[in-house]
Amino acid sequence: MAKGKNICLVMAAGSGSRMQSSVKKQFLPLEGKAVIVRTMERLRRMKAIDAYLMVIAPEDEEQMRQIGKEEGWEEVTFVHGGKERQDSVRAALQALPEGTEMVLIHDGARPFVPVECMEEVLEKAKEMGAAVLAVPVKDTMKTKQEGNLVGETVPRETLWAIQTPQVFQKDLICQAYEALPDTAAITDDAMAVERMGKPVALVMGSYQNIKLTTPEDMAFGAAILALEEGAKEEGKKEPATQQTLSLDTLSPKRDAKGMLQEVEIYTDGACSGNPGKGGYGVVLLYQGKRKELSAGYAVTTNNRMEVLAVIKALELLKKPCRVKLYSDSKYVVDAITKGWAEKWRKNHWMRTKTERASNVDLWEKLLDLLDLHKVQFIWVKGHAENVENERCDALARAAILNNLLLNDEGYIK
Repeated sequence: MAKGKNICLVMAAGSGSRMQSSVKKQFLPLEGKAVIVRTMERLRRMKAIDAYLMVIAPEDEEQMRQIGKEEGWEEVTFVHGGKERQDSVRAALQALPEGTEMVLIHDGARPFVPVECMEEVLEKAKEMGAAVLAVPVKDTMKTKQEGNLVGETVPRETLWAIQTPQVFQKDLICQAYEALPDTAAITDDAMAVERMGKPVALVMGSYQNIKLTTPEDMAFGAAILALEEGAKEEGKKEPATQQTLSLDTLSPKRDAKGMLQEVEIYTDGACSGNPGKGGYGVVLLYQGKRKELSAGYAVTTNNRMEVLAVIKALELLKKPCRVKLYSDSKYVVDAITKGWAEKWRKNHWMRTKTERASNVDLWEKLLDLLDLHKVQFIWVKGHAENVENERCDALARAAILNNLLLNDEGYIK
């Protein structure tokens, strides 16, 4: 019998018709192990989960119990699902043990969710009542009209793809499902909470946290596993985070020729409103190690976040370095490579005889940092499938959604 404060509902009762297979997708082999086994292996890495209620189709119980026995799923209790997904969730909620405080609801066909994402969404749900993992969409999004014609282009900045686990305070999700009409059409559990007018927090997920739905997804899943295996051989735990750099010990040594070894940095800034809420994202790569950094601000501008991202990245370096710095900001790259910022400093921060340069406080810090390092600025086109640039953009936009936004003291209206 399941018991504990944090209970995870694993939804594994679906038929998987879009997989176009006679075998249900939860039982399909993924590099030698069933999909559901891969999913449970990942979930069980999260120490905060006390027990699991696995929702299954009645006809699958014997097979699933055999798998559970082989895998040692002692903390798993099986629950029969219903006709629709919401019926299955209701059945699992009714089976929650006394003392349950938090409920995580996860797709049985999502075997790649990073542990740190699960930890973050759980903590946010404890604070807000409800939280879901999500990632910004990458593609341009359009609506479709009758006749397969484009209706309109939807602003991509406002669209996030929702993932699982979705996490809720137990009383909230139970109330939401009790109030949900049997005829309601919902596609995820957060919708039930939204119908009550309650807020649901977005927490940055991972692009590797895919749901295995079609045959093509199985190929993608195999590729993710191959990347993870490669990462293990290099002493890394998960490709989404890789090995974390220590902020106190990042001191690149000189190579055999006496030259400083190279560090790669990617930066990006974002702003909602401009001026408005803003954030920056940084990815720093050095000798196979990786550090990600981000923060959000209550009122700022896009240009300030672009410059601040570079400053925060360079401040991570404890000794002089050779740096390749990639940014999609022409404002930043041109100001440095074309000598504009240095000229402003020489002219006492005047762009012209009558006009003062903007963001002087940040440019002063950045130029001082550039005196310490040999930095090559490289412009990259934004939203052009540069993986690290896209990651920085995602970090910046996720930071904007943080409830604890900082004060940009240097921002001048």
